[in-house]
Amino acid sequence: MQLIVILLTTVSVLTFLSGAIVFFGSSKKDRARSAWYFLAAIFATVWMASISFFLIAAPNRIDTIGWHVNWTFISAIFLDAAFLGYGAWQKKYGKITTLLFLIFGLIISALILIHPDELYSAVILAPTGNSVTMKIGPLYFAYIAFFATIVPAIVAVFFHQFFRTSSKLKQGGDLITMLSFGASSTLVLIFNLILPLFNNWSLIWIGPLALAVTILAVYYTILRYKMLNLASIWLRIFSYVVVVASIAIVYMIIFSVIFAALFRGSTPSTEVIVLNFIMIIIFLALMPAMNGLMMFIRSLISGSKKGRDE
Repeated sequence: MQLIVILLTTVSVLTFLSGAIVFFGSSKKDRARSAWYFLAAIFATVWMASISFFLIAAPNRIDTIGWHVNWTFISAIFLDAAFLGYGAWQKKYGKITTLLFLIFGLIISALILIHPDELYSAVILAPTGNSVTMKIGPLYFAYIAFFATIVPAIVAVFFHQFFRTSSKLKQGGDLITMLSFGASSTLVLIFNLILPLFNNWSLIWIGPLALAVTILAVYYTILRYKMLNLASIWLRIFSYVVVVASIAIVYMIIFSVIFAALFRGSTPSTEVIVLNFIMIIIFLALMPAMNGLMMFIRSLISGSKKGRDE
């Protein structure tokens, strides 16, 4: 489970940064769409954080876990609403559709916060795995109805844009966005809506992770297919962050595997994981200075060799 939390944490950081870079680096013409993209990245981050807290929550956290459980449902609503805004906001019908779904989502979210017992009857925190007992009622059906209507709407928006645009470049971006969102929504349907009804909550991290990867795929289309105009400095910053985060996550996975092998299947504690994560980030931050020092040492060695040869 610790490896899953590491994966969710790293991907959530990348997702949030991609949204921030698109928003602050976009031109004024694309500022509205980039704001919706940023909101989608924010709620994807909240969704992953809430699920991480829920999966690792100890039984003594039962009094505070309700907030995280509520936000696992609410953040998914606003993620899809924001994603619809990113795709449809430039059209008049898109603005109307986005606002209607946003109002629908706000009503459901308010009901979840005010009457969470209408959506689930119990939260179970146990060593064998945490779970939520869903309550099949009007609020649950309204929640399902929201996703059953907004997901086809989002796919339809990008499908419509794919055939209406005359730019082959942007057609490629719309196609990748449409296919990736459709695939990730299918995973959400299976692991976050269907399996929990059978009391299987151990795989609920797959849904938000899949949608976060979709958001990063959209970021790729923004870069590769020029879906939005971004300043080059933001692209260089994000590229550096991606490299650092990728090295950090590979290191943490290797560390956890070695730890489990040495200590007979046990997993490192949260304190050990946090300490190692901080240490690898510090190491990566110091790498430019270390490279400069090594180059300086090599120049001294090569200089001394030349002196002896002369």
